[in-house]
Amino acid sequence: MGERGTVAGNAGELARRVRAFIEDASRGGGEIADMVGHLGAVGEVAIFGGMPRDLARGGADAFRSDVDLVVDASSEALAELLRDGPAVRNRFGGYRVAGHRHSYDVWALPSTWAIRCGHVEATGLTDLLRTTFFDRDAVLYLCKADRVHHARRYWSSLRHATVDINLEANPNTAGTIARALRLVLDWEQKAGPRLVEYLSEKSRTSSHLLDHATRDRLQALTTAWARSGGCQDASAGRRGTGYRSRARRRTGANGACA
Repeated sequence: MGERGTVAGNAGELARRVRAFIEDASRGGGEIADMVGHLGAVGEVAIFGGMPRDLARGGADAFRSDVDLVVDASSEALAELLRDGPAVRNRFGGYRVAGHRHSYDVWALPSTWAIRCGHVEATGLTDLLRTTFFDRDAVLYLCKADRVHHARRYWSSLRHATVDINLEANPNTAGTIARALRLVLDWEQKAGPRLVEYLSEKSRTSSHLLDHATRDRLQALTTAWARSGGCQDASAGRRGTGYRSRARRRTGANGACA
């Protein structure tokens, strides 16, 4: 694909990337289509989380995580659909399905974490955009409509390599901090003001939740920010930890799929 390694320019271009990925047998796209078709028996399906995010930031070669699927259906309807198949219920209320080429995390819209806990009121799949911790995850592809929806300023944030908080509430503080550090230090993204404030506060109040290496990285980064008076000096945090920047694959979805 010609778009590999480049940021998608708009929702239409990202929709074409998602569609091309699903149509590409060499990437296991047929399996994704079959899964979406199966889930579509009980409600509209959105591809959420890492797949649209990674295709937006770098094309097909950038996507290396699981496929997160959210169905606009009741928890009971989804449970009945998946009852006799290979789906395994996870502790957050969703399902894990291991395919031949991809692994899938499947959710009924009402059972996604932020909606189930009352942080976001949802009437449809596009309300998922308000459930993600990071603003860069606030993007989804509606499969039947072949349409991408995203948060405001989404493309500007990608183009300027900036990451900030979308919804602060989350079920996994330690995991969220670790991922924030990967984005800022490993991916060399600039932290927005809400994320700077969050990490600075967590370095004072939540370091006991972190393993030794993560705690050291967080403290080095927030100390560098305090000395520089802003969020642009992530390199100082890398120097402080002796850490050499490198990209790591995403290990899990946020918001609806965490």
